[in-house]
Amino acid sequence: MIRKQNDLVGSMFHDIAHLTRLRIDTALKPHGLTRLKWLAIGIIADNEGFSQADLASRLELKGAATGKLVDRLVARELVERRSDMSDRRVYRLFATQKSHALLLELKPMGETLRQDVLQGLDEKEVGALKSSLTKIKSNLKGLAVAIMPTIALKSEFILPMV
Repeated sequence: MIRKQNDLVGSMFHDIAHLTRLRIDTALKPHGLTRLKWLAIGIIADNEGFSQADLASRLELKGAATGKLVDRLVARELVERRSDMSDRRVYRLFATQKSHALLLELKPMGETLRQDVLQGLDEKEVGALKSSLTKIKSNLKGLAVAIMPTIALKSEFILPMV
């Protein structure tokens, strides 16, 4: 049995992720957003014309869940869904002006969150942390692919806060 006190990596990652999610959720609540919605509009804004399938892949969601998410974003006028001219089964996603304005408004919040998380670390420590986490991520991806070779893992998952 793995106990929390004996599992530095797993427990620490879990605790850091949990506390970061709480901090982000608290900061986004006044804007009526969740982390997933913030991430989705950020991805769409950076990849205008992305298909719902592309978004689902980036968010690691099933198609139906992505469709519901996009429905909510369309209802809030944050995303525009357009039919693909060459394939009627495909919808292309575009960030609206409202979405771009919201992302611009939230940009300083992302920087503040980043500063809060990295408070007390100098540039050298941040660089070492990034290097170490990149190696750990690569190790885990390699293990996942070895265990489940059919998994399509993305090389980067870009969060608005990163």
